[in-house]
Amino acid sequence: MGNGYDIAKNNPTFKKIEVSSLMFSEYRCMEEKSIFTAWSHLNYFIYVLEGKKKWRTLEHSYMAHANDVLFVKKGANIIHKFFDSDFCAMVIFIPDAYIKDFISQKPEIGSNFKKNIPSDSVIPLKLDRILTTYFASLMAYFFNEEKPSNYLMEIKFQELLVNMLSLSSNPKIGSYFKQISQHVKPSIKNIMEANFIYNLSLEEFARLTHRSLSTFNRDFYSTYETSPGKWLTKKRVLHAKKLLENTQQKIYEVAFDCGFESPAHFARVFKNENGITPLKFQKAQLSV
Repeated sequence: MGNGYDIAKNNPTFKKIEVSSLMFSEYRCMEEKSIFTAWSHLNYFIYVLEGKKKWRTLEHSYMAHANDVLFVKKGANIIHKFFDSDFCAMVIFIPDAYIKDFISQKPEIGSNFKKNIPSDSVIPLKLDRILTTYFASLMAYFFNEEKPSNYLMEIKFQELLVNMLSLSSNPKIGSYFKQISQHVKPSIKNIMEANFIYNLSLEEFARLTHRSLSTFNRDFYSTYETSPGKWLTKKRVLHAKKLLENTQQKIYEVAFDCGFESPAHFARVFKNENGITPLKFQKAQLSV
């Protein structure tokens, strides 16, 4: 499973501009699979220039076409790639620390955010004419022979935030920014509940929560009173049972959608937890 930030940063074929803790990057999908899982330890805006893709979360799916913008929270998603056209996008990675600093420096903006508006790990954003023009103008900096100054790019990004957060049509992202600004570290519970279905390693979960592995394990136990491994197993098996009871998915599809390493691993773990194979469990539900 690839980390989108690491891929964009280390791929020399992608045009990119790094300033402060931000990274503006061109992105072209080179994944050969039609369905794959990707994650990032940083939040990001993605503006689609060409083609289409679908981001799938625990509960919902979000299709993005050319000129659409999504805000994707740090974490993982299942991505559906379509081969009828190339996919090209501009991605802006933004760490929590930058969001905190921005909100603290612009209290007049943060004061307008509503608290505790529920939002998925992917937030589709609505653009007005100003923001549509903004993204078009930003692309010019990638192809200009002279590199833009760091000061200019930071001002450009703050322009995006001010315009985006000022729109009454995008209340969920403002609420999420307010949540980030009020916490020292990301909530382990929020991160785990949104990402348990993805086959991330414990080191990757720790990176998502901005903790060392040892601190992650300690804080996890304080939150759930069990180890991450045991919690993930039970949570994934319960989600698998839900899918087997309520969908017609194949066993290998359920295994993938619940974060198991393989169908064989899924079958073994499921039987250990329930005393029956997932296939027999599914058939039993159909006969009821």
